[in-house]
Amino acid sequence: MKSTTQAIAITQGDPAGIGPEIVAKAFRDAPEVLHGCFVVGDLATLRRAGQCIVRPGLPELPIALIASAEEAWQVPPRCMPVLQLPGLPGPLPWGRVS
Repeated sequence: MKSTTQAIAITQGDPAGIGPEIVAKAFRDAPEVLHGCFVVGDLATLRRAGQCIVRPGLPELPIALIASAEEAWQVPPRCMPVLQLPGLPGPLPWGRVS
């Protein structure tokens, strides 16, 4: 069933900062609130963020690469849909000004 509600884009934030980890925690901890939302950014950076938030007793955060905003509605709960932007440099070293 197709939703008539528009998907909501969330930017990953500074790839060398805490933005990607905060976004990943939000998708892990509040999947019902973020259903229909997706992250715009770099897939590799967001995968690294997903690995950073792994904790004992908490599920891993799967990440789904989507090709369009509408696909965000098909992603299962506790999965972070990512729309890859072309030309992004990939994961940057943490805490360095670029």
